[in-house]
Amino acid sequence: MKMSAFWWDIEESLSSSVQHVLPAEADFVVVGGGYTGLSAGLSIARQGRSVVVLDSGAPGFGASTRNGGICSGQIRLSHGELSAKFGTDFADEAYSEGIEARLDLAKFCEEEKIECQFQMTGRFTGAMSARDYDTQAREVDRLNRVVGHKAYMVERKDQHSEIATDLFHGGMVREEIGGFHPGKFFAGLLRRTEESGAIVLSDTPVYEVNDLSPGKKSVVTNKGTIIAGKVIMATNAYTGTQHKVGSFLRKRLVPAQSAIIVTERLGKDRVNAFMPKLRMYGNTANLYSYFRPTPDRDRILIGSRSFDRTEATQRSVTYLKRKLTLIFPDLADCGVDYAWLGNVGFTRAQLPVIFEHNDIYYAAGYAGSGTVWARWLGKKVAETAMGTGNSTSVFYGPPPQRVPLYDGNPWFLPAIQYYFALRDWMKIHR
Repeated sequence: MKMSAFWWDIEESLSSSVQHVLPAEADFVVVGGGYTGLSAGLSIARQGRSVVVLDSGAPGFGASTRNGGICSGQIRLSHGELSAKFGTDFADEAYSEGIEARLDLAKFCEEEKIECQFQMTGRFTGAMSARDYDTQAREVDRLNRVVGHKAYMVERKDQHSEIATDLFHGGMVREEIGGFHPGKFFAGLLRRTEESGAIVLSDTPVYEVNDLSPGKKSVVTNKGTIIAGKVIMATNAYTGTQHKVGSFLRKRLVPAQSAIIVTERLGKDRVNAFMPKLRMYGNTANLYSYFRPTPDRDRILIGSRSFDRTEATQRSVTYLKRKLTLIFPDLADCGVDYAWLGNVGFTRAQLPVIFEHNDIYYAAGYAGSGTVWARWLGKKVAETAMGTGNSTSVFYGPPPQRVPLYDGNPWFLPAIQYYFALRDWMKIHR
């Protein structure tokens, strides 16, 4: 078993093909080299501006290649919950932008010829109780009033047409959701970003960003100082706690760990028997699980919240294997070939954000749906910083609220996770 991401075992290079020297000056400096940072860098470079993308480690080796590859553009809060908190108009706009972002991702892959096994499969979300099923049915009615959504319910007696399990009480299908291979997508995005003229530097942590003069900032790194016209922070759940530069975002964004395992090769016929529609999948548990066939459709991937903090351990593997077996009891004896962790970033509102503070632009808080939102909001934050683009994102606004008594170390997460685990147990066994 490899304690590393399944997506890293590809022929394409996940590393920069060019060894650059830190330039003395650039129109833009982007801090963070994942989907957000590269998307911002690509958008800026194609507008003829000079841009340098800096990553403290290897670009893409954070959430961009540690995720499950489900391209949902999901809003963490349901349309109903979002309407209750912020009004129906805002909920409609947020869910409409999710459709636009998903379509834009598919279009981007096609136009840029990025071969990442993008598959518009739809997603089935299993209801963990009859009450959850009724809640989903109400949500379907709301979603289908927003242009672009194609949702419907599958009753429990019919769910074997979607998934070979008796665990769920039926569930919801959303046809406009798909999936891809995150490693192959990142490799293609990196290639296109460098071809555009953007400079991408690895192993270049940023220590400070200081005001130099109106319209100029000094960006201090381990390789020297670069003068920037504007700075974009694209570090999201990998902002870290070591340097001054991330302190403003760090107090407003909670990184939660998500663990993923991938089974041994099961064969396409066996995977197809478990998942007849070969969709993306999820459930309505408080400790949400997401699962899917791998892009070659010969293994199964499953992920959920992690009780480890830095690296996957046997505890994570056992926990996720138990979840997989709960869905598919016939997989009790199957092997696990890959296990890893990745960080997911949450704001207090559980919504993505674009904002500006002290002349630094930020995009963050994708709440577990960064495969779509990170690339889309990377593009949007670049357009906002440049003053271009036809429309701003609905998520552009003031900085997110600060989390009380918090500075980057989510000390409170274990208690929350145990509480949700207890609620899930009660839901299944009541």
